[in-house]
Amino acid sequence: MKKNNWHKIFNKSNFFYNIDSQKFQFIPKKKFLLKSYLLCSVIYPNLNFKKFKNIIKFQSSILKIKNNSSILDFGSGNGGFLYYFINKFRLHNNLSLEVSRPLILFQKEFIKKTFFFITNHDKINYTKKLSKKFIDYSFCNSVFQYFIDNNYAENVIEFLIRQTRKNILIYDIKNFYTKKEYINKVRKRQKLTVNEFKKKYENTPIRFYKKKFFKNILQKLQSKYSFSYKFMNLPKDATDFKFGYCLIIYKK
Repeated sequence: MKKNNWHKIFNKSNFFYNIDSQKFQFIPKKKFLLKSYLLCSVIYPNLNFKKFKNIIKFQSSILKIKNNSSILDFGSGNGGFLYYFINKFRLHNNLSLEVSRPLILFQKEFIKKTFFFITNHDKINYTKKLSKKFIDYSFCNSVFQYFIDNNYAENVIEFLIRQTRKNILIYDIKNFYTKKEYINKVRKRQKLTVNEFKKKYENTPIRFYKKKFFKNILQKLQSKYSFSYKFMNLPKDATDFKFGYCLIIYKK
C-alpha cells in the first residue's frame, strides 16, 4: 500500500474541519449564502466573503444548474459548497460523498434532501449502491490533490461520468508544472523550513496533474460514454489560483 494518510487526518476528532455545528444554528435559513461562506471559511481561512461570492458565481455559471434537479459532491468536506447549491437551486435527491465520518455526521445536522456515503481512500467502494441512481450535476472541489494514486483518480472520473446526466465540474486541480512554486508558497505561508515541510507532508503527499493525464483518460472513456470536455483557469478570486485549473465535462 502506498503511503497516503489524508483519510486518517480527516477523521481525527480534533481536526479543525470537525467544527461545532451549534455556531451556525443562529443563522436563518434564508441567509444560506452567509452560512455557506462561514462553513467554507473554516477550510479556506484566507477567503473573504466577496471572493467567496465570485467563486460561487463562477462555479454556478459552469455547472448551469437548473432548479429542482440534483447534485453529487465528491469529497464534500464540511458541506459548505453543497449547502449553497442545494438551497440556491432547491435541489433534492442529492449525494454527498466524503472520506471523513465525522464530517458526514456534521453535514447531516444541517443538509437536507441528501444521501450520504462514506468513501474509501484507495478504492471505489460505493458504486453498487448507486448503480441504478443517476444525478444531474456533479461537483468535485479541491480533492484530487489528496488521492492516493492515478488509478484512483481515473476511477473517480469514470464514476462521475457514468453517474451524471449533465455537467461535471472538477474544480482546483493542482498543476504539475507549478508544483515547486506552489509547495514553496505553502511552506512559507505555514512558516515552515524545507525539512519541517517535508516531515509534515511525508505521509500526506499533495498530488499534481498534467492535463495530458486527463486527456488520455477522457479519450479512452469517450468510446463508452458520450461527452465533451474542456479545461479552464481558476477564477482570480480563488486562493492560489495560479497553481490550479478546472476540468469541465459536458454529458451529451
